[in-house]
Amino acid sequence: MRWHLKLFTLILALLMIAACFVSCIQLEDDIIDDAVIEEEGAVEAYPTTVEKKNYGKEFYLSVLPDVNELSSFWVEKSQGDAMSEAVYARQMKVFEYLGVEVVATSAGNYRTYVEPFRNAVEKKDGSVDCLVTHVQTGVSGFVKKMYVRDFNDVPGIDLEQDYWNREFMDALAIDGCHYLGFGDMNILYTMVIAFNKDLLDQYAGSMDKSIYQLVEDREWTLDKMLSLAQLVSTDKTGDGKTDDDIYGLTGQQWVAWINFFHASNINLVEQNEKGQYEISFMNAVNAEKTNTLVKKLKDFSVSEYAYLTFPQGGSTVANKVPLQTGRSLMELTSTYGLEGYLKYDLNFGVVPYPLFDEYQKDYRSLQWGGYLCVPSYVENEQKVGDTLEVMSFYGNDILVTFYEKILGKQVANVPEDARMLEEYIWKTVCTDFGQTYGDDAPGVLYFLPYVTRPTEDGGKEMASYYNSFYKSTNESIDKFVQEVITNKTKFN
Repeated sequence: MRWHLKLFTLILALLMIAACFVSCIQLEDDIIDDAVIEEEGAVEAYPTTVEKKNYGKEFYLSVLPDVNELSSFWVEKSQGDAMSEAVYARQMKVFEYLGVEVVATSAGNYRTYVEPFRNAVEKKDGSVDCLVTHVQTGVSGFVKKMYVRDFNDVPGIDLEQDYWNREFMDALAIDGCHYLGFGDMNILYTMVIAFNKDLLDQYAGSMDKSIYQLVEDREWTLDKMLSLAQLVSTDKTGDGKTDDDIYGLTGQQWVAWINFFHASNINLVEQNEKGQYEISFMNAVNAEKTNTLVKKLKDFSVSEYAYLTFPQGGSTVANKVPLQTGRSLMELTSTYGLEGYLKYDLNFGVVPYPLFDEYQKDYRSLQWGGYLCVPSYVENEQKVGDTLEVMSFYGNDILVTFYEKILGKQVANVPEDARMLEEYIWKTVCTDFGQTYGDDAPGVLYFLPYVTRPTEDGGKEMASYYNSFYKSTNESIDKFVQEVITNKTKFN
């Protein structure tokens, strides 16, 4: 009988081993399943500031296409490209989490979009839940007439989250109220400097560092940019600007030119020690720097190293030697302008505008896109706030895809340029009180282009031009601010 006992014992042992083996397999499957669930949860994360809801409503977004493409904020359906897929994916996440369907339409153009928005607010028809504005036109009117709401009063919005640019919004706040929103939901329409990589490579031996390294080391200064422009410039015939010459810098001496002010950490309008807003670029702190900047840019604009165009009669003109001709090293443009290079066989890169000098700490890149505005009347405040919060939370996904779109390559293939956009342009984006509320600050915004204008008389004399609008503009700004504060009290 002993052999039966031994056989039974052996069978029992084998069964126990098999059970242990099955248990281990099941445990491994559970671990894999948990990992998948955890990974999927990370992908489907939502902002902790917003609770999952089912509004069963639509969110009406009105976008001014003069400054921002509608498809950067909303698409009816994915078109198969990376950008539309990213935008559509965000819409689906908003719908899944909030039960809100995002619907966007064109607001018109910058000359006509003001009246429809005003009518929507005054009639309280609920046709607009958020407006993406022009960078300047109409903005001060919306604010002083209280057509837009303070973001601090919109439930569901948490301006302390990193997908809102609080510093940017603070620069435009009036009496502590944030009427204009800005953050990752905004598409970066920012002034940048593009350069021809192949042309620069021909002169790389004369440079101690790459242009990217200069930016990284905070050595990309105004003087460095001007010296680089001189390095590549050639007047082959000695008779001025001809079709054979190569220039260091090209572009329009207009909106793009203005950013040299902001890049140099000079603001057009600031609050003084009494808390009053006033023109600040010629005050005791900034006057010397402003005079130096104006002189350098004025001299450079009429030199053989630059080929700049200036609008005539209010209309813009095309650059005569754009980057794709191979006859210019650098071009003043914008992030949207980069996309225009993609139709050419052009190897281009991008860097921020330069620091004023080596003592300046941070780069500053002028934002020329619109602001987010919540109408003073909306049918459901909580729905609007929650939707904007979720859309902003996923805004960075859109921005990364936008980089790839304007660079024409995946970020991994152009890491230096992607880093320039992310670290030194997008994260340094700035605005100005005088620029934004320019409808009530006449003369300020285009000061730099006019006093450095490349004309026979050398442009307008700086002192006389400044004195011609200083007093009246300060009075206009003060009147605007006081009207905003008064109306806030009246309507609240």
